[in-house]
Amino acid sequence: MRKGGILILFLLFLFSCGGTQHDNSFTIEGDTGIPQGKVYIYGSDSRCDAVYITECDEEGYFRFTIPAKATLPLTLITPTMQYVPVFGEPGVRARIERDSTFSLGWSVEGGSAQALHDSISRVLDACRNTEKRYELIDSFIFRYPINDVNIEIIRRYMTEGTDIDDKAIRSRIGRLGGILQDHGFFAALKERTDNKKSNIKHRTLPSFTGTTIDSVEVTQHTYRDKYTLVTFWATWDRESRERMRMLSGIQDSIESKSFAILNIALDYDSAAWRRFVTEDSIAGDNIIESQAFCSPIVKQFNIKSLPFTMLVNPYTRIQEYDIKMDGLATLIDSLANKYDKAQEKKRAEEEKRKKKKNNKKE
Repeated sequence: MRKGGILILFLLFLFSCGGTQHDNSFTIEGDTGIPQGKVYIYGSDSRCDAVYITECDEEGYFRFTIPAKATLPLTLITPTMQYVPVFGEPGVRARIERDSTFSLGWSVEGGSAQALHDSISRVLDACRNTEKRYELIDSFIFRYPINDVNIEIIRRYMTEGTDIDDKAIRSRIGRLGGILQDHGFFAALKERTDNKKSNIKHRTLPSFTGTTIDSVEVTQHTYRDKYTLVTFWATWDRESRERMRMLSGIQDSIESKSFAILNIALDYDSAAWRRFVTEDSIAGDNIIESQAFCSPIVKQFNIKSLPFTMLVNPYTRIQEYDIKMDGLATLIDSLANKYDKAQEKKRAEEEKRKKKKNNKKE
């Protein structure tokens, strides 16, 4: 009887630990207030390659439960198309809710890594002085040199915006623990800042196969002998939609035939993608990458935010990387015209050689 009583007390203790799961899974739930709204969650690195999608119920409530044997840096996209960093820990049941006091617009409760992220983010949001903000980041790195929260902190507060200090970024990466320095995000970031993008700029566009909205198959070879403007975007991203609408103007201002536009949508909803491209008459070849941020081509270029545009030269090498739209049409027009003239000269010389060879035979 005594042993039975102890067992019952032990079981009661286990089931009384609210908000904690005793398994290798992570659960996140919340009330979005948007009935039938779609919520997405995907891994921010290779530790979680899956993309999870769910639809809110009639009251706007949703729930995800995903495998998690260790802490997973995740990104959740709300029905209002806002990115929310989430740290999925084994055995944790987290909750997300709207939070007007937070710059992200949403806050997440559940797990030590999440609490650490939200607390330092609030401190950094309140700091308007760049130097002071860097000091706060330094202090955080000193205390938590191998914590995954550093990935999101450096990404949001040091690599976004117009005033990006490459030297400051390299300095902070150098202060991280060795394990974290080897993380794909920091390795790519360090390579880019150390070499001022030169290594990336001269890479060859990787192999890919896609089907356009007009059911035409395209590969990287489709764009040989052309300057190709490649943009990664998504219908659920406001800035992406604005950039897509600018493409017609760029296309119309370039007379060269050695120019093409390729738009790769990182969309989970193919119907929404097709509707937007069709109704807004988006210029260029439009394909959809259903694996989104988990696709190989996205990982190769370490794309973390949208829209993301690069210019590929006629030899399928990266000419410009993560470029902006200002003055882009003038740049492309100049490059394409020079290429056209070089090709015309090449054809004329080839024709001259053939004619000379034929004359010798006669």
